[in-house]
Amino acid sequence: MKANNSIIYVGKAKNLKNRVSSYFNREHDSEKTKELVRHIEDIEFIICNSEIDALILENNLIKKYTPKYNILLKDEKTYPYIRISKEKFPNIKIIRTTKALDTKSGLYFGPYPFGAWNLKKILARVFKIRDCNRDMDKVYPRPCLKYYMKMCPGPCSFKDVYESYNQEVDKAKELLKGHSGEVIKKLNYDMENAAKEMNFEKAIIIREQLKEIKNAVITQVNEYGKDLDEDIFTYIREGDRIFICVLNIREGKVFGKISTNINIKNKIYSSLEEEIISAFYLKHPIPKAIVFQEFLEDKLDSIKILLENQTKRKVNFHFPKIKSRRKELLDMGILNLIKDVQTYYNKKNILEEGLHKIYTELKLKNFPRKIECFDISNIQGKDAVASMSVSVEGRASKKDYRKFKITCKDTPDDFAMMREAITRRYSKLPIHEFPDVILIDGGLGQINAVGEILKQIGKNDIADLLSLAKRDEEIYKYGESIPYKFSKDWEALKIFQRVRDEAHRFGITYHRKLRSERVISSELDKIDGVGEKRKKVLLKEFGSVAQIAKENVESLSKFVPKNVAENIVRALSK
Repeated sequence: MKANNSIIYVGKAKNLKNRVSSYFNREHDSEKTKELVRHIEDIEFIICNSEIDALILENNLIKKYTPKYNILLKDEKTYPYIRISKEKFPNIKIIRTTKALDTKSGLYFGPYPFGAWNLKKILARVFKIRDCNRDMDKVYPRPCLKYYMKMCPGPCSFKDVYESYNQEVDKAKELLKGHSGEVIKKLNYDMENAAKEMNFEKAIIIREQLKEIKNAVITQVNEYGKDLDEDIFTYIREGDRIFICVLNIREGKVFGKISTNINIKNKIYSSLEEEIISAFYLKHPIPKAIVFQEFLEDKLDSIKILLENQTKRKVNFHFPKIKSRRKELLDMGILNLIKDVQTYYNKKNILEEGLHKIYTELKLKNFPRKIECFDISNIQGKDAVASMSVSVEGRASKKDYRKFKITCKDTPDDFAMMREAITRRYSKLPIHEFPDVILIDGGLGQINAVGEILKQIGKNDIADLLSLAKRDEEIYKYGESIPYKFSKDWEALKIFQRVRDEAHRFGITYHRKLRSERVISSELDKIDGVGEKRKKVLLKEFGSVAQIAKENVESLSKFVPKNVAENIVRALSK
């Protein structure tokens, strides 16, 4: 699709007529599609033999023309790679941006989270590999200064060093692949042979090479002890933003992490998974294997063929489900991904923008610097607790969290429980310690009930009172019956969601603790001969009632009298 003779969108379709007609014969809800249609002036098409051919062509056209409305991963900075060029006399370079990654013209090793420049310097010095940009197809009248410093054999001027030069390059490649043991073994052999042949100058040079290699610090995050070349590819969608986190496993080692995020608000796509993965591997080297999240298992057949077409070799896809090395790595990738999302939303400018939007959009009387959120946790009224999480400047302030063991009644009456929690929290709290916003987990009924409680204790005009309804994530403001509705990816809404989710998590943890204590007490307290002291001894030794139930009379008798041990086994085996 073109505008002003420039390509603005590239897409593929099984039925071209239906796909193209769909843009023009209906009213679109999506603003991004409306925007695209408004700008289309011309359409060109190419017929392909298969869906795979279409996917490959689409991929190549996007790479070539970078259309405005397609998903593109920009040339983000990444961890450095060491690149050895594919030339007659290869050179060694550090590549710092994904834009510079071109697997056709070079071999890439990494990425290296640290130490890349030092490692490259050592390799260039030890193996005498050039790092200049001279054209090796030319014969220069004289080599550069490094030749005279004995740091390069001068292939720019002396073409007869081809064999010996490339032997040294091969050693550097082996070292970068993680085969340092083999390189050291070979150098030791060469050094001993040189010494036997009385070629002491050569032996000294090799000895210095060995010393440099052994001293080179080539450290990785984790070591898995297998000859692996794979990526752990994880992603998550948050509204119109896609977060991607990829762990790079090279020669069995986790070398580093590549993280990026893209906004797809004004982008058109037919298959999100296909497009973000293909866009990523247009900018990064394709490994021998890629590990994906389980939900992608039936969606990536076309992408597999596309990547194999690009690399001209087999690329294995894995979707681990049970405990294994790959599942462990996938879990690590997901943890990193979650952290990346948290980091993005915790950026100072994002938080400040979100807080300002809350303040202006909801017309609050206080700027929402400090937010206190309440949640009730109970099962049929049993072990009911209220929890209060606190957000200061958009970030969790765990030292200010509070929990309340509800005492009012053992029936599932959330309004009465909330009344008790709010009263206990604010009835005696000095005004200068009040939050800017009190947030309730619930809808119109809950916020009105809390508003009445605050009136009764004379604290109703201090903080803004809001509630967040779980079903549609609508925000209610006390005194108004119509909720505020915002886009799910509204970054200001995320601040409320996080503090609400924290209150729920904190409350559930406390509720489970109380329930566990009650269950433990009720089971052991029924057994003759088991009092408070013996109960504590047993739980300290065995950890839980479930574990006590697995024990026999002999093992229990070490801590309680034999007749009591028999009572315990009899009671818990029923």
